[in-house]
Amino acid sequence: MPQYIDSDSNETPDIFNPEVIDEVTTSISKGAQRSIKDILKFIVPNLVKRNILNPQQPIVNIRISGDGRNVGKKVKHDMITFAILDDIDNIHNPNYHHTVVLYPGSENYESLDMLMIPFRNELHELTEIGLIIGGINWIFNLYFSSDWKFLTICLGFNSANSLFFCPWCLISKKEMSNVNKEWSISKQMDCINIYNGHHSVPLFNMIPLDHWIPDELHIMLRITDRLWNLVLHEIQETGYFNDVAREIIVKEMNRIKVNFHFWQEKGCQTWSFTSLMGQDKLKVLQFFDLSTILPPTRARAIRMLWDGFYDLYMDIRNPATNPKTFKRNAKMWLKIFLTPSTGVPNSDDFVQGLYRPNDITPYIHVLVFHIHEFMEKHKKWGLKSFSCAAVENKNHQQVSQFFRKTLRDEGNGANRKSAIVQILEFENRKLHYNINDSQVTPKMIKLQV
Repeated sequence: MPQYIDSDSNETPDIFNPEVIDEVTTSISKGAQRSIKDILKFIVPNLVKRNILNPQQPIVNIRISGDGRNVGKKVKHDMITFAILDDIDNIHNPNYHHTVVLYPGSENYESLDMLMIPFRNELHELTEIGLIIGGINWIFNLYFSSDWKFLTICLGFNSANSLFFCPWCLISKKEMSNVNKEWSISKQMDCINIYNGHHSVPLFNMIPLDHWIPDELHIMLRITDRLWNLVLHEIQETGYFNDVAREIIVKEMNRIKVNFHFWQEKGCQTWSFTSLMGQDKLKVLQFFDLSTILPPTRARAIRMLWDGFYDLYMDIRNPATNPKTFKRNAKMWLKIFLTPSTGVPNSDDFVQGLYRPNDITPYIHVLVFHIHEFMEKHKKWGLKSFSCAAVENKNHQQVSQFFRKTLRDEGNGANRKSAIVQILEFENRKLHYNINDSQVTPKMIKLQV
């Protein structure tokens, strides 16, 4: 029987240009960083001038984010950024997420731990004593948001496929089948390593655990992946995953204007398929006609499940959503997801259910049991304010634009600056441009790189 694999995984390259891959590979372990305190001293006066911050209530809310960009098949380009949550109108603009750490190499705890020592020392100082800017001692509240993998690495926690998989509550995979049990954010940062699965000291242990917020974009991406893979698995199990079915799927994708293909690697029996971007996944979730590949009754049942998840995702992004209403709707959606079969198999009264508790993923668990908690705790900002789309776009742009040797310093061989240095110098110039609303590119300001 043919098999398929999802080509959209953490190991799928985001950058394919061989010149870029070669340049990033030669930069492995050559990380660099900027001082968050220096940047804050530069931007806070402007935020006061724009009435974003109030010197009479000198509190600044900072969101830390991280992203690892796959360059080729073996290298990650990791970046750590911060943004000012109070500047809510610019929170989705990549230019207002300030890069503080860049590191090409392996995305792992040990590398990030070593590289971020100066940055973490500064964060401790900001939270413990504040920072004097313009004669005022500013106090800082910190938040952290990233995709699941980066979040758990920084938290010193198990991967998502472990027995104890949730960063916020005590559930184990053995308890996933008990959907009637309530799970809530119950761990505390000051004693985090007494809980199962926490193997190392969190890299940002100055940030309370309920300020570690899952990225709403990846909630949509990964749960949509799960729903789509379950449909493909069902077609495969029924023996209809053949050339005709694949052609029908591709035609339906074309109808909703999504570029999609299946293919087999040479000498391989498994099928790969196109890795879709976020907007294309939303198109599939909303508009893919499941009746083209499933019996009508089955298609309607799964369509209701997909529509329910789309509605939940829209509610996550809507700051006006009532957390209690969301909790109720999310639990109702999970019950639909776990609809059991009824009747006797192979008889006229048999009605096939949907999915099993084993099909629940960590992201589904967070959607149902924790998102309403984050909504309630952080309703001032809204969960959309913790989306990592801007950070991912920034990382992709930096890697694509700066790790091309023919475009840097006119290709002057050994005299070329490191791409890492050029990125941070560009960040300095862009920061000056944004603060001063300049119409021409200014000279580089002096922030330590």
